[in-house]
Amino acid sequence: MSMTRAWSDPVVAASASHCALITRREARNFYHGLKLAPEPRRSALYAVYAWMRRADDLVDDGGPDRVEQVAAFRAATERAFLGHTPDADPMWPALVRSIEDHDLAREDFDGMLDGQLLDAEHRPCRDWAEVRHFCDLVAGTVGRTCTRIFGATHPEAMRLSTDRGIAFQLTNILRDLREDHGMGRCYLPADELARAGLDVTSLLSWSDPGRCASFMQSQVDRCLAHYRSSAPLDGMIDWSCRPTLWAMTAIYGGIASRIAARPRSVTEGRVALPAASKLLVALRARLGWHRGACVP
Repeated sequence: MSMTRAWSDPVVAASASHCALITRREARNFYHGLKLAPEPRRSALYAVYAWMRRADDLVDDGGPDRVEQVAAFRAATERAFLGHTPDADPMWPALVRSIEDHDLAREDFDGMLDGQLLDAEHRPCRDWAEVRHFCDLVAGTVGRTCTRIFGATHPEAMRLSTDRGIAFQLTNILRDLREDHGMGRCYLPADELARAGLDVTSLLSWSDPGRCASFMQSQVDRCLAHYRSSAPLDGMIDWSCRPTLWAMTAIYGGIASRIAARPRSVTEGRVALPAASKLLVALRARLGWHRGACVP
């Protein structure tokens, strides 16, 4: 059965519509890019997003038995990788179809769940190695999964998609610095903060402008380096998916560029692109008004 015919099955089609609604409602920065992908790859991306949304909700809302709930969800996901619909959740038929169509890697789904649990049991990251490990679990896994759906599976594409995912997550870490601190969390490397003579409180208050600016510049530079090192990825994926990846990178890279232009802005609030800017990115991508990788 062809990939397109398989998605026309009524059960799979209904599941795909369900996943699309979840993505439209929840994805915010990603939705404008994901909807540019051609069908049925678009529905596969929506199915993966719906799975991630479910995993995130289990961890955030699961209460004291979240570990048991995640274990049950992991077991259900294992059944999906064996080609079975695990339960009545309407997300599963589209995800099973996506796994089969694109040879998705179960270890990346396990990694995403590991990252969610690590986040729920948050403790400060001691150094860059711990920050990178966390970023790989919650975002590198997503990058590799999307790249498979985009049509590239060779090792170099996987390496580059890991870097792109880490770039996105480092953007999140910088953008959400104040918000995360308010929840008792910090994803900056503790040893680098200490060497700079800072802690998160003094950074957020910009108590020593010279030290704060220097530290933030080092973090922004690391983030931008991951965007730039991943630039060849855009030329490796199927041409029909390049507008999607370009738009997603333009949106997240646009946030990173705003932070780079004024690092102190992350101490004052959540840096974001205006809705009009996101729509313009999507329009440019849809009309083909882009060329090559869009990295800051």
